[in-house]
Amino acid sequence: MTIRANIDYRNGYMSSEFIEGMARRYFGDDVVDALPRYVRGKRKGQLKGFLRWQKVSKGGWVKTGAYDHDGMRASGYVERRVGKVINVDLSIPVWGSEETLIATWDWENGVERDSVKVKVHETKAA
Repeated sequence: MTIRANIDYRNGYMSSEFIEGMARRYFGDDVVDALPRYVRGKRKGQLKGFLRWQKVSKGGWVKTGAYDHDGMRASGYVERRVGKVINVDLSIPVWGSEETLIATWDWENGVERDSVKVKVHETKAA
């Protein structure tokens, strides 16, 4: 029997102090300070944005593709980064259309955590 890995998908708005701190930890102050702020309402002065991340809660097998019946092997890998965040996306939600992706932090399997680079996405001027 195969032990499957559990990966939790979590998210939160940048107006929260916890989420803002997490974004600063992964993306740095330059990226977070460049985000727009609310100008009206109860969140006036707080950052606009949405943070999504994936965290490994239980290690095990992660299936990445279909089973190869000819070769009798499965495609996937063993996830051993228990309790660690493995992917973080920073975006700005846009009412009535797709959200604008600002930056991505992706810790790929087999790479040292300290060598992960932040990918800042180009935004289209409206």
